[in-house]
Amino acid sequence: MHKRIMSIGFLIVLTLIVTGGSFAADYPTKPITLINPMPPGGALDIQARAFASVADKILGQPVIVVNKAGATGMLGGTAGAQAAPDGYTLTVGSVNIPNALEWEIVNGRKPPFTRNDFIPIGTFTMSPTLLVVPADTAYKNLADFIADAKARPGQMAFSSGGLYGMSHLPAEIFARAAGLKFRHVPSGGGGPALTAVVGKHVDFNVNYPANTLPLVRGNKLKALAVIGATRLKAAPNVPTTKELGIDAEYYGWVGLMAPLKTPKPVVDKLRDALKKVVENKTFIDMVETPGDEVHYLNGDELAKYMEVESVKIAKLYAEMVKEVAK
Repeated sequence: MHKRIMSIGFLIVLTLIVTGGSFAADYPTKPITLINPMPPGGALDIQARAFASVADKILGQPVIVVNKAGATGMLGGTAGAQAAPDGYTLTVGSVNIPNALEWEIVNGRKPPFTRNDFIPIGTFTMSPTLLVVPADTAYKNLADFIADAKARPGQMAFSSGGLYGMSHLPAEIFARAAGLKFRHVPSGGGGPALTAVVGKHVDFNVNYPANTLPLVRGNKLKALAVIGATRLKAAPNVPTTKELGIDAEYYGWVGLMAPLKTPKPVVDKLRDALKKVVENKTFIDMVETPGDEVHYLNGDELAKYMEVESVKIAKLYAEMVKEVAK
């Protein structure tokens, strides 16, 4: 009896190995849906479509970007986490998803999914953010801006695409590092937030290079600093907060996530495809011409990065919630 059970177990394992290997060899055999949890037209959407346009040639099947925007990425993130784990529905992961999860937790709410509901495939970009002001401002540099902010504590305002998003957090990180107080004016997205700066309804905004640099090049905005440690390739004359003596860094990563329980052979094939995409000149040009930067982290590196960053962001959120409660 014992031998029979062992034989059946061996056959089951052997079957899983054979079918898993066959599935990996055949995958993909139909189009892949790539859920983008953000609205069309933004930096995330541009990068997702650039990735899809190159990945479909590598994978041999169409990669179709579908926007499921809402709740700062939570709507699309939920759809991606709950998708069938077969490799045919993937999610454009970004810094917004773990940030949104931490915001829910800090506010005592149970999020509809967690980071552990995804398998990180890897990143294809990671860019620092830019602090921008109206083009005709009197500020010659960040020192002028900080001096004015210190002279008018709490009076200057910044716009963002929404609460706890990627254009809110870096402004908060910068403010705390520089010892400044600002008013926050959230809007209905990254576009309206930048329009508010161009129209001088607010004093500044912090945003992705791909969103800000076209307006800087068009003399609509002026870039005062990179919120990071390294200057941007696309804006080499803009100094970083680090070199100006301000300990503020914020990087917006974009990458690929698969639902938990996606078979390992499929995950391995996707990770191989992503690595080929980030080395592809067409993809690099599409991403870096507007101003963002190609940066590859493999799945394990991305998982560790999210874990470390989530702890930092949770601490910041707790401070913000306490301040509002006072």
